[in-house]
Amino acid sequence: MWRFAELLEIDPPASIVMGEGGTPLLNCTSPHFARPASPTVSFKAEHQNPTGSFKDRIAAMAAAIIARDGLRGAVGTSSGNGGAAIAAYGSRAGFPVMLFTASGIVDGKLQQILAHGARANIVSELGSSFDNIEGVAQAIETMAARNGWLAFLTGARYAPEAMRGAETIAFELIEQRPTATAVYVPIGGGGLLASIWRGYRRCGHGDSMPRLVGVQPAGCPTLNRALGGTLDPLDRAIDTTISGLQVPVLFDFDAPEAITGSGGHVVEVTDQQAWDAQRRLASEEGMFVEPAGAAAFAGVLADMESGQLAAEDEVVVILSGAGHKDPVSAARLGEQNTPRHIKVSDIESVLAEIEV
Repeated sequence: MWRFAELLEIDPPASIVMGEGGTPLLNCTSPHFARPASPTVSFKAEHQNPTGSFKDRIAAMAAAIIARDGLRGAVGTSSGNGGAAIAAYGSRAGFPVMLFTASGIVDGKLQQILAHGARANIVSELGSSFDNIEGVAQAIETMAARNGWLAFLTGARYAPEAMRGAETIAFELIEQRPTATAVYVPIGGGGLLASIWRGYRRCGHGDSMPRLVGVQPAGCPTLNRALGGTLDPLDRAIDTTISGLQVPVLFDFDAPEAITGSGGHVVEVTDQQAWDAQRRLASEEGMFVEPAGAAAFAGVLADMESGQLAAEDEVVVILSGAGHKDPVSAARLGEQNTPRHIKVSDIESVLAEIEV
């Protein structure tokens, strides 16, 4: 992503670079999309970033800011992927990382954070309701500014310069698929959607960008709520199990404008739809992503079913996080495909099963 250092207005020290960005755009191969009335679909493989999510772009930018400004380290909240990313970059660049995570953080993401040496504090009150998340974020922002740390909160409300790292997704899509008509983006705190929108605008494509479609679990409908005029946190418990998308408030207030300004819309999907999309990506496309990473594809499938997409559409789907992040959901993918336990003497008979 550092090909775009001039647009990002910062040069990273070589010590932080790990190959973030430059992810491939892969064409969908499923026969389901080969029918004449189907749109063209491709996948932006953000799960191929160094720690397995698009958050590496933001963490790399944060690390560059810390080096430039001589800050002491990074402190922030995380549902998992952002924490794993900044922990890895802190380890490489040699700065400390302090994180406050939700009590429901999945083990795969927590173990990744701990492996890189970051200090993790699991906050019991940041559970399924996240009642206190804004207060926690504001406390972190104040402490960071007072003590020379970087507040790593992945939304432009709190970390506008670091969030510019995610704009590079748009820079790459302009090169990879300039004719795209729609980009489907998973929604947690809204930072990814808003960053892609800002990225297109920064490159002068404000009037010619594709429709941006936000895909969010129906159990956490913050974006539709914001489009209705309410930016306050949800006033009820979150009813989704999709790790990374269980955020009861938008951390990026540009997210609603990203929808309206691009002529896009919001799709709300069930957890089951996200799991089904995850399974299809694994079994039909060879792409191993977590449920949050598959949510945008679930939105595409839902819009195809409802007639929202036309044959002439060129759709890009953002696959935001890798499958190893969530071991429980990964195990679900293979539950119908159990291995056989055999002896050496059985090998010939098993090989005979595949002989023509």
